[in-house]
Amino acid sequence: MALGHDNVLYVDRLTVGVGGKIVLRDVSFSVGRNSILFLLGPNGAGKTSLLRALIGYPNYNVISGKILFDGEDITSSPMEHRVSRGLAVAHQIPPKLTGIKARNLLAEICRRTGCSVDEIADELEINYLLNREFGKGFSGGELKRIEIATIVAQRPKLAFIDEPDSGVDIDSVAIIARALRKLINVSTYGSIAIITHSASISKYIRPTHVCVMISGSVKFCGDSSILDEVFSHGFKGMAE
Repeated sequence: MALGHDNVLYVDRLTVGVGGKIVLRDVSFSVGRNSILFLLGPNGAGKTSLLRALIGYPNYNVISGKILFDGEDITSSPMEHRVSRGLAVAHQIPPKLTGIKARNLLAEICRRTGCSVDEIADELEINYLLNREFGKGFSGGELKRIEIATIVAQRPKLAFIDEPDSGVDIDSVAIIARALRKLINVSTYGSIAIITHSASISKYIRPTHVCVMISGSVKFCGDSSILDEVFSHGFKGMAE
């Protein structure tokens, strides 16, 4: 896989261990400018481990390979540096914060980036949540929408969105997809990466590129036609 100037993120033969166990092996893929990447795979394929390695979780040890982000080698960089450079993550199970209202958190982020709290709240239909403590008593869909609101507010260069279509109702998936399109529009390079096992969000956002992960490795990458093959044959059929 060649490194080009159009790549926002370039992962080259990345092998990662956690607690002495290899969780990712020889992973290579890239995210280009003006690109919507879907990273697909069954449960246990290593998708979340890859996300944690990319954002810099301290116990995810890079054994070999490299991660280049916006032209910089961040393989050994701490999480704080990666975030400051514009790499963002929305987790499958968003963290709950105590002692801060959702409006105040968004307002603090928007103070730095110049965004509008009300505009983002309208986009994600979370106005009724703004004066509540962040995450307290929220449903799964509400929690995901409020976390994605914080990602949109950050205006990152690239965001990885982990399982935005898992554990939420159909209406929430449509709202989240609308917000992700806005995130693409406000990001520096017009790119986003979505990690999903069901790919139901593809009803609302069509990927430009698709990579398939199985057993801790990226097996193949290509255009959006791979998504149709997964829907037709399943991951098991793709692996054979």
